[in-house]
Amino acid sequence: MIVHSIIRLGLMSLFLCLSSWTLHAESQRFAAIDWSHTETLLGLGVTPVGATDVATYNAWVKEPKIPAETVDIGLRTQPNLERLAEIKPDHIFVSPAYQYHQTRLEKIAPVTAISIYADGKANWQALEDFTQTMASAIGKEEVAKQLIQTSKDTFQQLKKSLSSKPKTNLLMIQFMDTRHVRIFGQNSMFQIALNQLGIKNAWDGKTNSWGFSLIGIDQLLGMKGQFVVVDPLPAGTREHLEHDQLWQYLIKESGHPVLNIEPVWSFGGIPSTVRFAKLITSAIQEQEAN
Repeated sequence: MIVHSIIRLGLMSLFLCLSSWTLHAESQRFAAIDWSHTETLLGLGVTPVGATDVATYNAWVKEPKIPAETVDIGLRTQPNLERLAEIKPDHIFVSPAYQYHQTRLEKIAPVTAISIYADGKANWQALEDFTQTMASAIGKEEVAKQLIQTSKDTFQQLKKSLSSKPKTNLLMIQFMDTRHVRIFGQNSMFQIALNQLGIKNAWDGKTNSWGFSLIGIDQLLGMKGQFVVVDPLPAGTREHLEHDQLWQYLIKESGHPVLNIEPVWSFGGIPSTVRFAKLITSAIQEQEAN
């Protein structure tokens, strides 16, 4: 009897410890400076207590949307440290691009600096590694495995849903103003998505560590491919382009209509990559149906 009582007490103590640990893990408060961290936290089922540029995130990243209860902690380039301290995060995620904040941020909470694109070797495995590293830091390893597998399954389904490959390679661009675009190639989120779908990118030129090159639209002359324009456009740009002779000539010369894509974060993780894959697949299917 004494032995059984000791065993019961031991099991009860273990249960209470595990319950306490689970409660502690679930009650952890996380803040993110970079949008790729924000969207990944949301993709792992965690609502950050603080995130930067919330309104702009919801315009540029779009999904997953930041919930109303998340506190806006200022700009990505200059977070509001007073506001961040007030919400008392247990952990802060930051991109190496903003690592100059790290010393000050560490006075508020432990900091993890991690990026997908910084080393110039962005691919699907880099997205997986990024997701798993974040998941390990917040105790969501199993959720990360599910997110990764679900994403892979989604890519396979989207790839199969394309009755045929696009008739031409794609040129992925994002307007910075009426005369300049980012054109995306190797090391970009867009390239990762196209690779997963088995679609070719027409741009094989040089790109920076973020996977794009900034060029004038005049440099698009003679390029063979269908333009994919990713929103949002700067204010007034859409109206200008409707009457811009050079842009209209470029479209005519390409021999294909422009594929317009809703906002998606160009430098995102798995959530943005899957979102773009869905959007480009839908745009191609709609074009084929017309």
